[in-house]
Amino acid sequence: MNTPKTRSMPLTAAMARFVDVADLIRSRSDVDEVLRDLCDDYRMARHLLMKAKKEKPKPTEKISEYSSLVDELEDEVIRYLLGTEQKPKNGQP
Repeated sequence: MNTPKTRSMPLTAAMARFVDVADLIRSRSDVDEVLRDLCDDYRMARHLLMKAKKEKPKPTEKISEYSSLVDELEDEVIRYLLGTEQKPKNGQP
């Protein structure tokens, strides 16, 4: 079971990026597993991007892929928080 301390770790990157809604992220994450998962995915993508940027020689393709993933996850977190997350229709992904 996650303790409050370990539960907040995945949220840190998202709260730092979205300072204006950090309190909303914190409060909703207590009851919203999807939001926690999105924040954890975002944290991991940022971590991998920063790690790739430190590699020598720079893996430009990997950096580009991680940058795109980070951007997509930022958009997804915001859409989810705003309640406009696209839901699959008729069981279609």
